[in-house]
Amino acid sequence: MIRSVVILVVLAVLPGSRRSEVGLLARPFLQTALALQQRDAALQVGVPLVNEATRQLLQRIRVQHAPGLEALVSIGTSRQAMAAADVVLTASGTATLEGLLSKRPMVVGYKLTPATYLVARWLRLVKVEHIAMANLLSGERLAPELIQAACEPRELIPAVQRFLDDPTSRQRIAERYRQIHQDMRTDTNHEAATAVVQLLEERGIV
Repeated sequence: MIRSVVILVVLAVLPGSRRSEVGLLARPFLQTALALQQRDAALQVGVPLVNEATRQLLQRIRVQHAPGLEALVSIGTSRQAMAAADVVLTASGTATLEGLLSKRPMVVGYKLTPATYLVARWLRLVKVEHIAMANLLSGERLAPELIQAACEPRELIPAVQRFLDDPTSRQRIAERYRQIHQDMRTDTNHEAATAVVQLLEERGIV
């Protein structure tokens, strides 16, 4: 008898660590995950959160905006969720650095309140080419960045789907992140060694 083999694919969804972030990002992130899961029933979704307050907030948003989504919601497991994931959908911030260290391809989304966003644009507060730490460290946009009006399912879905459909691209990005991680470790070791030598020189030991 021939048995069909179902290949599970895992999407980690990280809508931020603060209530304000979760309040703005949970809806588009969960709706994106739901649409992708409806396309592929084998897609497993994990949503790691930082505390019970954000879990309760996310659950309310899930019931209202993505009631059909099957997802494992947990607290304090972001690193494990990323390590288990094939693709990560995450808020901008330190999570993108964790994604890089986990060697996982990411789609980065972020929203500000309309008033905050208008003030930031008016004052030209954002002057960097990238906002995701993974992109800043690599010097290229390995992780798509979908900000403000672009951070909606209509744009998040195809960005995540491209990674889900392309194992070769996922492997290429994982290798690039591995190189960046190694460079970071090498630079840190070099800086530490330089500091030790300088201290010994100051004390006349070398």
